[in-house]
Amino acid sequence: MYRTFNFLFTVVFLLVVSVSALAQEIKYTSGNSNDTRHIYVITDGVLLYDQTGAIGTGTIASQQFSDFATYSCQAADDFVVPASGWNINEIVCLGTAGIAPFTQALVEFYADNGTLPGTVVSTQTASVVDAAGTLSITLSPSVALSAGTYWVSVSVIGDFASFGQWFWATQTTSNNDLWCWQNPGNGFGTGSITYNPHNVAFPAGYVDNDLSFGLYGDVIPVELTSFSASVGIGQVNLNWQTATETNNYGFEVERKAAGQEFAKVGFIAGHGTTTEVKNYNFIDNSVSSGSYTYRLKQVDLDGTFAYSDEVEVDLAPTTYSLAQNFPNPFNPSTKISFSLPVESNVTLKIFNVIGQEVMSLVKGTLNAGSHNLDLNASNLNSGVYFYTLEAQGIDGSSFSEVKKMMLTK
Repeated sequence: MYRTFNFLFTVVFLLVVSVSALAQEIKYTSGNSNDTRHIYVITDGVLLYDQTGAIGTGTIASQQFSDFATYSCQAADDFVVPASGWNINEIVCLGTAGIAPFTQALVEFYADNGTLPGTVVSTQTASVVDAAGTLSITLSPSVALSAGTYWVSVSVIGDFASFGQWFWATQTTSNNDLWCWQNPGNGFGTGSITYNPHNVAFPAGYVDNDLSFGLYGDVIPVELTSFSASVGIGQVNLNWQTATETNNYGFEVERKAAGQEFAKVGFIAGHGTTTEVKNYNFIDNSVSSGSYTYRLKQVDLDGTFAYSDEVEVDLAPTTYSLAQNFPNPFNPSTKISFSLPVESNVTLKIFNVIGQEVMSLVKGTLNAGSHNLDLNASNLNSGVYFYTLEAQGIDGSSFSEVKKMMLTK
Protein backbone atom coordinates (compact mmCIF):
# COMPACT_ATOMS: atom_id res chain seq x y z
CA MET A 1 0.00 0.00 0.00
CA TYR A 2 2.87 2.34 0.76
CA ARG A 3 6.58 1.92 0.48
CA THR A 4 9.64 3.65 1.90
CA PHE A 5 13.04 3.66 0.30
CA ASN A 6 16.41 5.04 1.23
CA PHE A 7 17.44 6.77 -1.94
CA LEU A 8 18.54 10.16 -3.17
CA PHE A 9 17.01 11.87 -6.19
CA THR A 10 18.94 14.49 -8.15
CA VAL A 11 16.88 16.91 -10.27
CA VAL A 12 18.56 18.49 -13.30
CA PHE A 13 16.67 21.07 -15.41
CA LEU A 14 17.56 21.62 -19.06
CA LEU A 15 15.80 24.10 -21.38
CA VAL A 16 15.40 23.10 -25.04
CA VAL A 17 13.33 25.07 -27.54
CA SER A 18 11.35 22.78 -29.82
CA VAL A 19 8.67 23.92 -32.30
CA SER A 20 7.68 27.03 -30.33
CA ALA A 21 7.13 24.91 -27.20
CA LEU A 22 9.25 24.61 -24.08
CA ALA A 23 10.85 21.19 -23.60
CA GLN A 24 12.03 20.63 -20.06
CA GLU A 25 13.92 17.53 -18.97
CA ILE A 26 13.52 16.41 -15.40
CA LYS A 27 16.20 13.83 -14.59
CA TYR A 28 16.70 12.09 -11.30
CA THR A 29 18.79 9.10 -10.24
CA SER A 30 17.97 6.56 -7.55
CA GLY A 31 20.87 5.88 -5.21
CA ASN A 32 19.82 2.25 -4.79
CA SER A 33 19.11 1.21 -8.36
CA ASN A 34 21.19 3.76 -10.31
CA ASP A 35 18.29 4.22 -12.71
CA THR A 36 17.94 7.51 -14.55
CA ARG A 37 14.46 8.67 -15.49
CA HIS A 38 13.56 11.27 -18.08
CA ILE A 39 10.35 13.12 -18.80
CA TYR A 40 9.92 15.81 -21.40
CA VAL A 41 7.36 18.36 -20.37
CA ILE A 42 5.88 20.01 -23.46
CA THR A 43 4.00 23.13 -22.47
CA ASP A 44 3.25 26.61 -23.75
CA GLY A 45 3.17 27.84 -20.16
CA VAL A 46 5.71 28.63 -17.47
CA LEU A 47 6.60 26.90 -14.22
CA LEU A 48 4.14 28.36 -11.71
CA TYR A 49 4.88 26.17 -8.70
CA ASP A 50 7.86 23.88 -8.11
CA GLN A 51 7.89 21.27 -5.35
CA THR A 52 10.30 18.79 -6.96
CA GLY A 53 13.72 19.75 -5.62
CA ALA A 54 13.95 17.80 -2.36
CA ILE A 55 12.85 14.21 -3.02
CA GLY A 56 12.19 12.31 0.18
CA THR A 57 12.52 8.69 1.19
CA GLY A 58 8.88 7.68 0.88
CA THR A 59 6.18 7.11 -1.72
CA ILE A 60 2.41 6.80 -1.42
CA ALA A 61 -0.12 4.92 -3.55
CA SER A 62 -2.57 7.12 -5.46
CA GLN A 63 -4.55 5.16 -8.03
CA GLN A 64 -8.01 4.34 -9.38
CA PHE A 65 -8.27 0.53 -9.76
CA SER A 66 -10.90 -0.96 -12.06
CA ASP A 67 -10.30 -4.51 -10.77
CA PHE A 68 -9.92 -3.75 -7.05
CA ALA A 69 -12.19 -0.77 -6.52
CA THR A 70 -12.03 -0.87 -2.72
CA TYR A 71 -8.30 -0.15 -2.99
CA SER A 72 -8.78 3.02 -5.08
CA CYS A 73 -7.08 5.84 -3.21
CA GLN A 74 -5.98 9.44 -3.61
CA ALA A 75 -3.14 11.53 -2.24
CA ALA A 76 -3.35 15.33 -2.22
CA ASP A 77 -1.10 18.25 -1.33
CA ASP A 78 -1.70 21.97 -0.99
CA PHE A 79 -0.20 25.03 -2.66
CA VAL A 80 -0.77 28.79 -2.64
CA VAL A 81 -1.82 30.85 -5.67
CA PRO A 82 -0.62 34.49 -5.48
CA ALA A 83 -2.69 37.60 -6.11
CA SER A 84 -2.16 37.44 -9.88
CA GLY A 85 -4.04 34.13 -10.24
CA TRP A 86 -3.03 31.11 -12.32
CA ASN A 87 -4.26 29.28 -15.39
CA ILE A 88 -2.86 25.73 -14.94
CA ASN A 89 -2.50 23.55 -18.03
CA GLU A 90 -0.01 20.89 -16.94
CA ILE A 91 1.13 18.99 -13.86
CA VAL A 92 4.36 17.05 -13.39
CA CYS A 93 4.42 14.40 -10.63
CA LEU A 94 7.53 12.47 -9.61
CA GLY A 95 6.95 8.84 -8.67
CA THR A 96 7.81 5.20 -9.21
CA ALA A 97 6.85 3.08 -12.20
CA GLY A 98 4.19 0.42 -12.52
CA ILE A 99 4.29 -2.62 -14.81
CA ALA A 100 3.25 -0.60 -17.87
CA PRO A 101 3.13 3.16 -18.54
CA PHE A 102 -0.07 4.82 -17.40
CA THR A 103 -1.97 6.93 -19.94
CA GLN A 104 -4.69 8.58 -17.82
CA ALA A 105 -5.09 10.14 -14.40
CA LEU A 106 -7.89 11.58 -12.31
CA VAL A 107 -6.90 15.14 -11.44
CA GLU A 108 -8.89 17.06 -8.85
CA PHE A 109 -8.38 20.54 -7.43
CA TYR A 110 -9.97 21.44 -4.10
CA ALA A 111 -10.58 24.60 -2.15
CA ASP A 112 -8.79 24.73 1.20
CA ASN A 113 -10.65 23.54 4.29
CA GLY A 114 -8.24 24.29 7.08
CA THR A 115 -5.70 21.45 7.02
CA LEU A 116 -7.68 19.29 4.57
CA PRO A 117 -8.94 19.42 0.99
CA GLY A 118 -12.38 21.04 0.87
CA THR A 119 -14.89 21.54 -1.94
CA VAL A 120 -13.89 20.23 -5.37
CA VAL A 121 -13.35 23.18 -7.74
CA SER A 122 -12.18 21.16 -10.75
CA THR A 123 -12.14 17.49 -11.70
CA GLN A 124 -11.14 15.81 -14.96
CA THR A 125 -9.68 12.67 -16.46
CA ALA A 126 -6.46 13.88 -18.04
CA SER A 127 -3.95 12.49 -20.53
CA VAL A 128 -0.65 11.29 -19.08
CA VAL A 129 2.85 10.78 -20.44
CA ASP A 130 4.45 8.25 -18.05
CA ALA A 131 8.26 8.11 -18.12
CA ALA A 132 9.36 5.45 -15.65
CA GLY A 133 6.79 6.58 -13.11
CA THR A 134 7.23 10.32 -13.48
CA LEU A 135 4.06 11.75 -14.97
CA SER A 136 3.46 14.70 -17.27
CA ILE A 137 -0.27 15.41 -17.18
CA THR A 138 -2.01 17.70 -19.66
CA LEU A 139 -5.12 19.50 -18.41
CA SER A 140 -7.83 20.21 -20.98
CA PRO A 141 -9.54 22.47 -20.25
CA SER A 142 -6.95 24.31 -18.21
CA VAL A 143 -7.81 25.19 -14.61
CA ALA A 144 -8.14 28.88 -13.66
CA LEU A 145 -7.57 29.66 -9.97
CA SER A 146 -7.74 33.00 -8.22
CA ALA A 147 -5.57 33.91 -5.23
CA GLY A 148 -5.74 31.53 -2.28
CA THR A 149 -4.78 28.10 -0.96
CA TYR A 150 -5.77 25.01 -2.96
CA TRP A 151 -5.15 21.26 -2.96
CA VAL A 152 -4.34 19.05 -5.94
CA SER A 153 -4.84 15.31 -6.14
CA VAL A 154 -3.41 13.09 -8.88
CA SER A 155 -4.38 9.42 -9.02
CA VAL A 156 -3.46 7.31 -12.05
CA ILE A 157 -6.15 5.19 -13.72
CA GLY A 158 -5.38 1.56 -14.46
CA ASP A 159 -6.18 -1.95 -13.30
CA PHE A 160 -3.64 -3.74 -11.14
CA ALA A 161 -3.26 -6.76 -13.44
CA SER A 162 -2.22 -4.68 -16.47
CA PHE A 163 -0.45 -1.69 -14.92
CA GLY A 164 0.60 -2.64 -11.42
CA GLN A 165 0.81 0.27 -8.97
CA TRP A 166 2.03 3.82 -9.16
CA PHE A 167 3.49 5.55 -6.09
CA TRP A 168 3.79 9.32 -5.66
CA ALA A 169 7.17 10.44 -4.30
CA THR A 170 7.34 12.59 -1.16
CA GLN A 171 9.38 15.74 -0.50
CA THR A 172 11.45 16.61 2.55
CA THR A 173 10.13 20.18 2.48
CA SER A 174 7.30 21.40 4.71
CA ASN A 175 5.30 23.84 2.60
CA ASN A 176 1.94 24.76 4.10
CA ASP A 177 -0.01 21.78 5.52
CA LEU A 178 0.80 18.04 5.56
CA TRP A 179 -0.13 16.03 2.48
CA CYS A 180 -3.35 14.06 2.86
CA TRP A 181 -4.67 10.68 1.74
CA GLN A 182 -8.01 8.91 1.40
CA ASN A 183 -9.21 5.37 0.57
CA PRO A 184 -13.04 5.60 0.33
CA GLY A 185 -13.47 1.81 0.02
CA ASN A 186 -11.11 1.18 2.97
CA GLY A 187 -9.48 -1.72 1.12
CA PHE A 188 -6.18 -0.94 2.85
CA GLY A 189 -7.87 -0.97 6.24
CA THR A 190 -6.57 2.39 7.48
CA GLY A 191 -10.00 3.86 8.20
CA SER A 192 -9.22 6.95 6.09
CA ILE A 193 -12.37 6.81 3.99
CA THR A 194 -12.15 10.61 3.69
CA TYR A 195 -9.04 12.76 3.52
CA ASN A 196 -6.79 12.70 6.58
CA PRO A 197 -3.34 14.22 7.09
CA HIS A 198 -0.67 11.58 6.58
CA ASN A 199 0.26 11.51 10.25
CA VAL A 200 -3.35 10.52 11.01
CA ALA A 201 -3.75 8.05 8.16
CA PHE A 202 -0.33 6.49 8.86
CA PRO A 203 0.72 7.38 12.43
CA ALA A 204 4.13 5.70 12.12
CA GLY A 205 4.55 5.73 8.36
CA TYR A 206 6.04 8.99 7.08
CA VAL A 207 8.45 11.75 8.01
CA ASP A 208 8.15 13.75 4.77
CA ASN A 209 5.39 16.38 4.74
CA ASP A 210 5.05 17.24 1.04
CA LEU A 211 4.49 15.46 -2.28
CA SER A 212 6.63 15.92 -5.40
CA PHE A 213 4.91 17.94 -8.12
CA GLY A 214 5.15 21.03 -10.30
CA LEU A 215 2.42 23.16 -11.86
CA TYR A 216 2.73 24.78 -15.29
CA GLY A 217 0.59 27.39 -17.03
CA ASP A 218 0.15 31.13 -17.16
CA VAL A 219 -0.52 34.06 -14.88
CA ILE A 220 -3.97 35.37 -15.82
CA PRO A 221 -4.19 39.11 -16.38
CA VAL A 222 -7.36 41.09 -16.94
CA GLU A 223 -7.09 41.20 -20.70
CA LEU A 224 -9.28 43.95 -22.14
CA THR A 225 -9.87 43.13 -25.80
CA SER A 226 -12.17 46.02 -26.73
CA PHE A 227 -13.55 49.28 -25.33
CA SER A 228 -15.93 51.47 -27.33
CA ALA A 229 -18.47 54.25 -26.92
CA SER A 230 -21.56 55.18 -28.90
CA VAL A 231 -24.01 58.07 -28.57
CA GLY A 232 -27.74 57.77 -28.03
CA ILE A 233 -30.37 60.41 -27.38
CA GLY A 234 -29.08 62.18 -24.30
CA GLN A 235 -26.83 59.29 -23.29
CA VAL A 236 -23.53 57.56 -23.96
CA ASN A 237 -23.31 53.77 -24.24
CA LEU A 238 -20.03 52.14 -23.24
CA ASN A 239 -19.20 48.55 -24.15
CA TRP A 240 -16.09 46.52 -23.38
CA GLN A 241 -14.95 42.91 -23.46
CA THR A 242 -12.37 40.86 -21.59
CA ALA A 243 -10.72 37.65 -22.77
CA THR A 244 -9.43 36.62 -19.32
CA GLU A 245 -9.66 37.99 -15.79
CA THR A 246 -7.70 37.43 -12.59
CA ASN A 247 -9.01 38.63 -9.21
CA ASN A 248 -11.05 41.25 -11.00
CA TYR A 249 -13.16 43.17 -8.47
CA GLY A 250 -14.61 45.37 -11.17
CA PHE A 251 -14.41 48.48 -13.32
CA GLU A 252 -14.84 52.08 -12.25
CA VAL A 253 -16.15 54.13 -15.17
CA GLU A 254 -14.54 57.56 -15.34
CA ARG A 255 -15.55 60.58 -17.46
CA LYS A 256 -14.21 64.02 -18.13
CA ALA A 257 -15.54 66.94 -20.12
CA ALA A 258 -13.27 69.25 -22.09
CA GLY A 259 -10.95 71.14 -19.77
CA GLN A 260 -11.90 69.09 -16.69
CA GLU A 261 -10.44 66.19 -14.73
CA PHE A 262 -11.62 62.58 -14.76
CA ALA A 263 -14.33 61.73 -12.24
CA LYS A 264 -16.03 58.43 -11.37
CA VAL A 265 -19.55 58.14 -12.82
CA GLY A 266 -20.28 54.44 -12.25
CA PHE A 267 -19.07 50.96 -11.30
CA ILE A 268 -19.54 47.54 -12.92
CA ALA A 269 -18.61 44.38 -10.97
CA GLY A 270 -16.07 42.00 -12.53
CA HIS A 271 -16.06 38.20 -12.70
CA GLY A 272 -13.15 37.46 -10.37
CA THR A 273 -10.97 34.94 -12.16
CA THR A 274 -12.09 33.45 -15.46
CA THR A 275 -10.71 32.42 -18.82
CA GLU A 276 -14.07 32.90 -20.53
CA VAL A 277 -14.91 35.93 -22.67
CA LYS A 278 -17.01 38.43 -20.69
CA ASN A 279 -18.97 41.40 -22.06
CA TYR A 280 -19.78 44.57 -20.12
CA ASN A 281 -22.04 47.58 -20.68
CA PHE A 282 -22.55 50.91 -18.95
CA ILE A 283 -25.03 53.65 -19.94
CA ASP A 284 -24.22 57.20 -18.88
CA ASN A 285 -27.45 59.19 -18.66
CA SER A 286 -25.97 62.11 -16.74
CA VAL A 287 -24.64 63.99 -19.76
CA SER A 288 -25.66 67.04 -21.71
CA SER A 289 -24.43 68.05 -25.12
CA GLY A 290 -20.68 68.33 -25.51
CA SER A 291 -17.48 66.36 -25.93
CA TYR A 292 -16.52 63.74 -23.36
CA THR A 293 -13.65 61.35 -22.72
CA TYR A 294 -14.12 58.02 -20.93
CA ARG A 295 -11.76 55.48 -19.43
CA LEU A 296 -12.00 52.35 -17.25
CA LYS A 297 -10.22 51.91 -13.94
CA GLN A 298 -9.89 48.14 -13.50
CA VAL A 299 -9.61 47.28 -9.80
CA ASP A 300 -8.28 43.98 -8.40
CA LEU A 301 -9.55 42.33 -5.23
CA ASP A 302 -6.44 43.53 -3.40
CA GLY A 303 -7.04 47.15 -4.42
CA THR A 304 -4.43 47.42 -7.15
CA PHE A 305 -5.69 49.03 -10.34
CA ALA A 306 -4.88 49.89 -13.93
CA TYR A 307 -6.38 52.27 -16.50
CA SER A 308 -7.67 51.40 -19.95
CA ASP A 309 -7.15 53.43 -23.08
CA GLU A 310 -9.45 56.43 -23.48
CA VAL A 311 -12.41 56.80 -25.84
CA GLU A 312 -13.97 60.10 -26.92
CA VAL A 313 -17.53 60.99 -27.91
CA ASP A 314 -19.36 64.09 -29.09
CA LEU A 315 -22.89 64.30 -27.79
CA ALA A 316 -25.03 66.39 -30.11
CA PRO A 317 -27.70 68.59 -28.48
CA THR A 318 -31.38 67.81 -29.05
CA THR A 319 -32.53 71.45 -28.84
CA TYR A 320 -31.29 74.96 -29.52
CA SER A 321 -29.88 76.75 -26.49
CA LEU A 322 -27.93 79.85 -25.56
CA ALA A 323 -26.06 79.76 -22.26
CA GLN A 324 -25.32 82.66 -19.94
CA ASN A 325 -21.85 83.97 -20.54
CA PHE A 326 -19.20 83.10 -17.99
CA PRO A 327 -17.79 84.83 -16.10
CA ASN A 328 -20.38 87.56 -15.70
CA PRO A 329 -19.64 90.36 -14.85
CA PHE A 330 -16.34 90.15 -16.70
CA ASN A 331 -13.23 92.18 -17.61
CA PRO A 332 -12.31 92.07 -20.40
CA SER A 333 -12.92 88.46 -21.53
CA THR A 334 -15.82 86.03 -21.20
CA LYS A 335 -17.08 82.87 -22.87
CA ILE A 336 -20.37 82.44 -24.74
CA SER A 337 -21.72 78.94 -25.43
CA PHE A 338 -24.62 77.75 -27.52
CA SER A 339 -25.98 74.50 -28.99
CA LEU A 340 -27.44 73.59 -32.36
CA PRO A 341 -29.44 70.37 -32.88
CA VAL A 342 -28.95 70.55 -36.66
CA GLU A 343 -26.65 72.33 -39.10
CA SER A 344 -27.72 75.97 -39.08
CA ASN A 345 -27.09 79.39 -40.52
CA VAL A 346 -26.06 81.39 -37.43
CA THR A 347 -25.49 84.99 -36.41
CA LEU A 348 -24.24 86.03 -32.97
CA LYS A 349 -24.08 89.78 -32.33
CA ILE A 350 -23.37 92.14 -29.42
CA PHE A 351 -25.56 95.25 -28.82
CA ASN A 352 -25.31 98.15 -26.37
CA VAL A 353 -28.24 99.35 -24.25
CA ILE A 354 -29.54 101.68 -26.96
CA GLY A 355 -29.71 98.86 -29.53
CA GLN A 356 -26.58 99.64 -31.50
CA GLU A 357 -24.62 96.69 -32.84
CA VAL A 358 -21.09 96.92 -31.44
CA MET A 359 -19.66 93.55 -32.46
CA SER A 360 -20.45 90.55 -34.69
CA LEU A 361 -19.01 87.26 -33.44
CA VAL A 362 -20.51 84.72 -35.85
CA LYS A 363 -22.04 84.95 -39.29
CA GLY A 364 -22.25 81.75 -41.31
CA THR A 365 -23.11 78.05 -41.29
CA LEU A 366 -22.17 75.89 -38.29
CA ASN A 367 -22.48 72.15 -37.74
CA ALA A 368 -24.83 70.63 -35.20
CA GLY A 369 -23.28 70.42 -31.75
CA SER A 370 -22.00 72.57 -28.93
CA HIS A 371 -20.05 75.72 -29.68
CA ASN A 372 -17.93 77.91 -27.44
CA LEU A 373 -16.73 81.40 -28.30
CA ASP A 374 -14.31 83.66 -26.46
CA LEU A 375 -15.29 87.34 -26.36
CA ASN A 376 -12.58 89.95 -25.79
CA ALA A 377 -14.25 93.27 -24.96
CA SER A 378 -11.09 95.29 -24.33
CA ASN A 379 -12.24 97.84 -26.95
CA LEU A 380 -15.63 98.36 -25.30
CA ASN A 381 -16.56 100.67 -22.46
CA SER A 382 -17.87 99.43 -19.14
CA GLY A 383 -21.60 98.86 -19.06
CA VAL A 384 -24.48 96.53 -19.87
CA TYR A 385 -24.55 94.72 -23.21
CA PHE A 386 -26.82 92.20 -24.91
CA TYR A 387 -25.83 89.25 -27.07
CA THR A 388 -28.29 87.79 -29.56
CA LEU A 389 -28.23 84.37 -31.21
CA GLU A 390 -30.28 83.74 -34.34
CA ALA A 391 -30.22 80.36 -36.08
CA GLN A 392 -31.99 78.94 -39.11
CA GLY A 393 -31.71 75.13 -39.29
CA ILE A 394 -31.42 73.16 -42.51
CA ASP A 395 -34.54 71.27 -41.45
CA GLY A 396 -36.57 74.51 -41.42
CA SER A 397 -36.36 75.05 -37.66
CA SER A 398 -35.41 78.44 -36.27
CA PHE A 399 -34.25 79.90 -32.98
CA SER A 400 -33.64 83.34 -31.49
CA GLU A 401 -32.60 84.34 -27.96
CA VAL A 402 -31.10 87.36 -26.20
CA LYS A 403 -29.11 87.45 -22.94
CA LYS A 404 -27.63 90.28 -20.90
CA MET A 405 -24.06 90.63 -19.69
CA MET A 406 -22.03 93.26 -17.83
CA LEU A 407 -18.56 94.53 -18.59
CA THR A 408 -16.78 96.14 -15.60
CA LYS A 409 -13.44 97.87 -16.01
